Amino acid sequence: MVEGTLVKSKGSPALAYGLLFGIILSIIQVALVLLLNYLRQPALTLPLSLAGLVLALVIYFSAGARAVRSTGRVGTGAFAGMWTAIISSLISLAAASLLAAGNSSTLHNMWNLMIEDMSKRLNQPIPATADQFLVGAVAATGLGSFLLMLLLGILIGAIGGMIGRSQTTRYSRVYDSARTNLPKRS
Repeated sequence: MVEGTLVKSKGSPALAYGLLFGIILSIIQVALVLLLNYLRQPALTLPLSLAGLVLALVIYFSAGARAVRSTGRVGTGAFAGMWTAIISSLISLAAASLLAAGNSSTLHNMWNLMIEDMSKRLNQPIPATADQFLVGAVAATGLGSFLLMLLLGILIGAIGGMIGRSQTTRYSRVYDSARTNLPKRS
């Protein structure tokens, strides 16, 4: 390779690392959801959910730190965290939809029992639009969690990018100074 030439990039490192870490994160999230669903232990819900959140933050950080090594720009780390959040959310949404479709009768029966219980406690009938409320609540919760994970992915990816950049810069400065002190060939 001729000194001073640039190697053409084969794509966005942010997208590449976002895809890789997004798939890893979605596999972990789906495994946690399946574990919670089939164990049916309410006492494990909070600890496993917190463990999933901590793992997501670590993966966003790692995606940002790894992606910034390719470009040296913190923005690349933020974009890697964003892509990680988007890809893991889409895969997790697809898996949750399949899980909900498989358990739709169970979910609907639980919802009806809850509506009947509320009706008895309030001493009045609950309107038929309660099913619409359920769909709206699920959609709003899904959208809210997606936006939260997207924001966390961008922020934590940027933090990982800053730390990854500081490590990359330190090593590249040593390399550049050693390279500039070499005698020139004629």
